[in-house]
Amino acid sequence: MSEHIKYTDDWQMNDTARMYRDFGPCIMEATISDELYHILWSNALKLREQKITKLELQLKKDAHKLQTRMFGKDENEEVVADDRMADSAITNIYASGKVSEQTAAEAKQTIFGKWDVGGSSSKNISSSKSLSECTFNFIEFTDKSYIMNLSITGPDGPESGSIFGNYELIETDGLVTEVRLYFSISGDDIHIATLTNIEVVEKASGGFDATFDINFEIDLGDVEIVCVDLGGSYSADKEPAMEETLSAGVDSNHYKVVRNWQMTFYSDSEGYDLASSLLEFCEVETYNSETGEYSYSIDPDCIPPSAFQVNLSTFGTYVTMLVDDSGSPLQVETGTWAWSNSDQTEFIVDDDWTGNISSLSTSNWEFSAIQEDVSAEYIFTAVP
Repeated sequence: MSEHIKYTDDWQMNDTARMYRDFGPCIMEATISDELYHILWSNALKLREQKITKLELQLKKDAHKLQTRMFGKDENEEVVADDRMADSAITNIYASGKVSEQTAAEAKQTIFGKWDVGGSSSKNISSSKSLSECTFNFIEFTDKSYIMNLSITGPDGPESGSIFGNYELIETDGLVTEVRLYFSISGDDIHIATLTNIEVVEKASGGFDATFDINFEIDLGDVEIVCVDLGGSYSADKEPAMEETLSAGVDSNHYKVVRNWQMTFYSDSEGYDLASSLLEFCEVETYNSETGEYSYSIDPDCIPPSAFQVNLSTFGTYVTMLVDDSGSPLQVETGTWAWSNSDQTEFIVDDDWTGNISSLSTSNWEFSAIQEDVSAEYIFTAVP
């Protein structure tokens, strides 16, 4: 009830193979080379790993769906905590992994942070784009927003430009497939870029590396950023968070101040108030070559900003924005900030001037400062 089958040299079999078909599935007995044995064994292991990976992803999807049905959890709820964040109420700064294998809550922690794309240890790894006119400095993700900072080389020399907006985690079957970046224009969120293939790895020596692809959905000139297409594949280093992050409990000033704020009061020793400060946006400077003096006037066609906002991150970045009445930014600037005393009542901005906090909660922030011999009082309220 058996038969002999001849095989060619393509199978690397020197002798005949015997096929048993007496009952049940067919069984083949043959003598094969070591090379073919290793090929077959390697393929079998790959198939096994693929099935395990597929099963793990399916289990994660099913667990996410079950968790949502039973507890109504959403992307803003806390995921598995890191012991290093035990004393902090700030979002986990130690998350890593492939975003495509994570839920929105997990992915938000993974991308959270300031990613240095333009540093010496980071590089653009796509050779298809020319970046001679414009390069990334960094991209930073907070809990709800992002800031992208660029270096632009123009006819007047290098300058920086920034794009600030909200981001969205797009899910399929409970796992994140892409991260969409938006920029607000006249109250409408415009989808400007998409990040995919995001992977964050924790290095044995400390710190984190990230790789990602970015595709710009619009011409950056549409948001007044004059750049060549920056789409491509990138690697980036994660900058360390501020030292105070790890001890930032809900009662700490660090936790209270790290958020988005809107100025509600301003007064300085030169008589300026909030309204006159916002009106400076519409000032036109004119130089008189005969007298050698400058004069200032208000552009009658200019609509002044309706508010001034500042966003502080736990990675030492600040973003200031003049916004219109729809909340869309008219002007975006970035810089650095840090605490200048252990009580977290004094902070320094751009290594230039110091603010002294008189009152701080998660909804209200008051401080005073002296800049270039001008003393000023500030009051901010938190932006929901």
